[in-house]
Amino acid sequence: MNLKNHNNLLILAKKLVIIQLLIAVFASILLPSGPVLAQEPLTISNIEVVQNDKTATISWRTNRAAYGKIQWGITTNNYKWSLQSGKKDVVQSMTITGLFSETNYYFRITAWDDTTEVTSFEQTFQTKKLSDNKAPTISNVTVAYLTGRTATIQWETDEPATTEVEYGLTSGPYNQNKGDGALKRIHDITLTGLLDGSHYHFRVKSKDKDNNVTTWYDMTFQTKLTEKTDKDALIIYDIKPAAENDVSITQTTAVISWRTNKLAEGWVRYGTTSNLGTTVSTNPPRDFTHTITLAGLTAGRTYYFEIQVRDVLGKEIKTEKYTFTTKSTPQYQTTNQPGTIGSGSVLGATACNIDFKTDLGFFGAYYNLPEGHPDVGLPLGGWSKVGRENDWYSSQYFSMNRVDGNLVFGTNFFPLNEGKPGDPNYFAVNWRAIISVPQDGYYNYEISSDDDSWLFIDDELTSNLNGIHPAKPETRQVYLTAGYHKLEIFYADRAKRNAWFEFKPDNRLKFHPLPTSCEIEDVLDYNNSGVGGGATTSTGSTGQVLGVKTTSGATTTSVSPYVCNPNLGYTKFKALYKTADSPDIWAILETGQKHYITSPEAFNKYQCDWSKVKTVSKSYLNSFPNANLVRTPQDPTVYHLFQRADVKWLKINIPSPTVFVSYPNNYWGNVARIDILDIQSYPDVKLISVKNDPKVYLIENGKRRWIPTAAVFEKYNYEWAEVVELNQIHLDYYEEGATLN
Repeated sequence: MNLKNHNNLLILAKKLVIIQLLIAVFASILLPSGPVLAQEPLTISNIEVVQNDKTATISWRTNRAAYGKIQWGITTNNYKWSLQSGKKDVVQSMTITGLFSETNYYFRITAWDDTTEVTSFEQTFQTKKLSDNKAPTISNVTVAYLTGRTATIQWETDEPATTEVEYGLTSGPYNQNKGDGALKRIHDITLTGLLDGSHYHFRVKSKDKDNNVTTWYDMTFQTKLTEKTDKDALIIYDIKPAAENDVSITQTTAVISWRTNKLAEGWVRYGTTSNLGTTVSTNPPRDFTHTITLAGLTAGRTYYFEIQVRDVLGKEIKTEKYTFTTKSTPQYQTTNQPGTIGSGSVLGATACNIDFKTDLGFFGAYYNLPEGHPDVGLPLGGWSKVGRENDWYSSQYFSMNRVDGNLVFGTNFFPLNEGKPGDPNYFAVNWRAIISVPQDGYYNYEISSDDDSWLFIDDELTSNLNGIHPAKPETRQVYLTAGYHKLEIFYADRAKRNAWFEFKPDNRLKFHPLPTSCEIEDVLDYNNSGVGGGATTSTGSTGQVLGVKTTSGATTTSVSPYVCNPNLGYTKFKALYKTADSPDIWAILETGQKHYITSPEAFNKYQCDWSKVKTVSKSYLNSFPNANLVRTPQDPTVYHLFQRADVKWLKINIPSPTVFVSYPNNYWGNVARIDILDIQSYPDVKLISVKNDPKVYLIENGKRRWIPTAAVFEKYNYEWAEVVELNQIHLDYYEEGATLN
């Protein structure tokens, strides 16, 4: 081999070595050095929910980037709605909206990537109580009393709120203020240390529990020229009852009244001996005239009482002791009857021998609830059961029967005190009566209670003041036909504080006791038998209430074609619809209109079936016109609903038939009967205008007040979106009030 060939072989060998080295390097980079590992499973963790009354934000993590979806519903394992994320990430967060307040929701999360999909176990959350963003409504602002050095200012709010007055010698800024942080509806405050004979500016403010504040407009007062009024003696006069036959005294109640020369609050102390023992106070606000009803008294008994008062400056005086004697029990009444109600021994020889000529009043069955009963001693709040659905009116708690001449007991209504734990609190009463109606027409009544009360006319619920609450009033108007109607009232005191009940009916009506064992027909039979002195009306035995015949008779049943109970007095529901992107449920009425059901509570009041809710397209749902003329089955007041996209829905009552027909598209046949819960969910219209007129008015206490400029409008934080348009006839219905400054 020559030298040249030898060199060529060396060069070739070197090249092969280099190539092998390069192959080894690339192999170490491109090929794994060990066995291939399996991919880790996709997992969901750290699920968190942050919710309020209408929305819930749900977040979670996955162990690697993935897409996500939430499915949810209001019953377990029944997910009617879903929301999907469009991003791939290890942390996901989505907010679901349009939820009902105080409602349990069930949900699950699904996550997936290119190779795996995983679903979480079912989770749950409850939305919070409806957040109140409505400020208190202030009304009846009054300078109730002035002296040289003081001014007492009173007003009311439509919900419990604080009390505050800003004041000064100029209209602003005010350099002084006085307040009370307690939440109340009736506000009564005295400004002291004022200059006599001086002109003051002031405005009142109230803030509710959700920190919504309402500020009243600037008002003025002038103190008395001297301090003489401040130094005058406090006097009590015109004390009643003044005679034994006073009409304010019945078998079980007595109305004590008096007057003072100064604005004052007061107390009555009373008892069966001169040592007295029981104290009852007047209700706010302070006044010059005072009335207290003593209830639960014993018939034919002498009582002692004295009156004590305190004026706005803190001066106190009291009277000497007076006496009165309650009226004796009539022959037909037997109280403290042992055993169960309905035994036939309550009113004389036979239980139903009520004489329409002589027997007047309300038959009351009284029940003493034990301190350990699960329904008593609870905090303030609503109550779902109605009347006899509660066991408070069962024989195990029965204490006595009696006939009450009237049902105006006022505060401190404590008729039972048997020495049991909890007495005299925690009791229930069921009053029954026959209403004698002289002629067809509308009749008014007022009812107020602390705590629960329910009122039925001919077994139709017309007032529902349920729950544990301070004294709550309600005024109703019902249409009654001539004849006899059944009245039934249920009341309960379930908290350790004042017990209050009052029922004030139309004075054209008469009431006859209706024992628990009797119906109207039984009493009519007694009066038509010749034994009783009364007689039926020429129109027959019973009348009609709210268009519902109340005479008894056979009934037939059939399968209902409706999706909710059609026998509750509401306009009948033919279908229940929702859309895929919203939880809102709409009822399709037999009138062809759609009605928005505002809450699960209202849904249940209609006794609807969740399984009958169907999902439809938006265009199909929108093909039904809104039911914007509504009323309740019990109240003839008609409201127009302003249902506007992306703007707060509002309501306004149509005050007369003339106003109703002045709108060309209003037809009486289109008025839908819906539940009061749905009507109450719409705030009242406050700001109005007329087409082609730039003037805007504030509705206040039945009057319209012109808002002259945009600056004044914005001064009170009004919203232009809440101005609604009326016609001229409707606007003219409101009396013109003072211009708003």
